Amino acid sequence: MIANIHTVLALLPAATRARVEAFAKEAVAILGDELVALIVFGSAVRGGLTSRSDVDVVMVVSRDEPARLRALHDAVAIARVSARLDLQVLLHSEIASAADVFPVLFDDLRGCHAVLVGVDVFKDLVIDPEHRRLRVEQELREARMFLRRLVVDTASDDLALRVGVDGLLKRMRAPLSSLCVLHDSTAKDDLITVLDVLGRRLDVDTLPLTNSQTAALPAAQACMRLLDRAIHDVDGLVTAAVRA
Repeated sequence: MIANIHTVLALLPAATRARVEAFAKEAVAILGDELVALIVFGSAVRGGLTSRSDVDVVMVVSRDEPARLRALHDAVAIARVSARLDLQVLLHSEIASAADVFPVLFDDLRGCHAVLVGVDVFKDLVIDPEHRRLRVEQELREARMFLRRLVVDTASDDLALRVGVDGLLKRMRAPLSSLCVLHDSTAKDDLITVLDVLGRRLDVDTLPLTNSQTAALPAAQACMRLLDRAIHDVDGLVTAAVRA
């Protein structure tokens, strides 16, 4: 989903919107033609932004000479405090070649974003399916290991376990969405949709994960089943790139 930036800004609290717009103007003034794009992504575009959420922004520049980047310090510092702006800086020339190591991040950016300034550098980005598959498998396996540790660490603290499972699922939205892309080339923006699609595809009951009233242990068990099925699924995928 490529959102209209005016629609995205209208959904932000007034003070946050004003600070993001002010930051954009300052970035343009400081970098000039070296600023290729400012792109908003994450919950500010997908929906679900809360008072505790960051406004995720990618700045794409044509060169990254240190003195020029340091000139951005004050503008970034103010926006970070006043608008919870979380800034990542990419070099325009590195995006295509970095897609092999950041396929999940770039899937997330390409699938749901809004251009605040400049051009849409992710619109036509091509990601190798095998690079995507390997990264998704790595993140799923890491999440499965984390979940085992979480169960151990929370012991009898059911609230901490449930909070931990919910947090893990939020972090896994992007790789799980990339798994959907591997199957049908369509990214799913929100966590509920991702869980619904994969639950049906992998034959896993995801209701304990979407129902906040579900007790901690059933939720953890459901998360384990989902991750196990997803790992088995992605591990067994043979992409066109591998066959070739």
